[in-house]
Amino acid sequence: MGRIWPIVAITACVLLVSACGHDSPAACPSTTKAAVTSPVPSVAAGKPTATAVPTAELPMCADAKGSGAPLYMPGDCKLISHDSAGYTFIVRHETGLGAKIQTMIDVTGRDGAVLQTFYATSADRPQEPFLADLVGDGRDELILQSDAGAVGNGGYEVYRPKSNKPEYVRAGTIFGKELDRTADGYIVAQIHGDAEHMYIDFEKFQATQLQFVAEIITTSGKTEAPCAVDNDKGSRQSELTDAEVLQRFCGMEYAKAEPAH
Repeated sequence: MGRIWPIVAITACVLLVSACGHDSPAACPSTTKAAVTSPVPSVAAGKPTATAVPTAELPMCADAKGSGAPLYMPGDCKLISHDSAGYTFIVRHETGLGAKIQTMIDVTGRDGAVLQTFYATSADRPQEPFLADLVGDGRDELILQSDAGAVGNGGYEVYRPKSNKPEYVRAGTIFGKELDRTADGYIVAQIHGDAEHMYIDFEKFQATQLQFVAEIITTSGKTEAPCAVDNDKGSRQSELTDAEVLQRFCGMEYAKAEPAH
């Protein structure tokens, strides 16, 4: 079947030339060109394609309104970074496999030209993305949050900008209720456990990738230590001992990683 359309196109060209006359084949140049133009690759081919960017018509993501029926769908929107790069992010949503929602991002420069287009991980009920400087280095990360659970915890898919080129890279996922940061550049995710326990996850960037540093448990109960190291999450990607984790992170104050609007 894959070879039928070229035969049809060639046959159409022969008929058109005959109709226009052998002496003036230029009488139908646009029709002949259209008949042999290759099909445009689709998103299904595996590579996302850039979309039109009607930036002025899109609301800011913090103000976007989604649709609730028959399937929840976030509204298309835009984000504008106020850091040194000054990128604009055009955010669109579509239904993907398994009725999950796929989010597509166009990263545009100050002149409106699309610099990068990529798909974020699909989710059942994603929240609108936001920008935030997670480590206080003056650059905004792009953050997409999946639907929060019963106690407010959810996954935050983090995209980190490369320092030497206009490209965002998926750094990893952080799980928690909200994201904060420390004064010395650690990302903080507070994870609600039960009425007495809070898990606090500390991560940092190694180039463009998230690196798990440590996790502590704080408790308001009377029979447990108010702060302890939690080693159940897995191997720490740091050389801190348990004693150093307790000394560095227990009682530490955090700064809210405020979204950039």
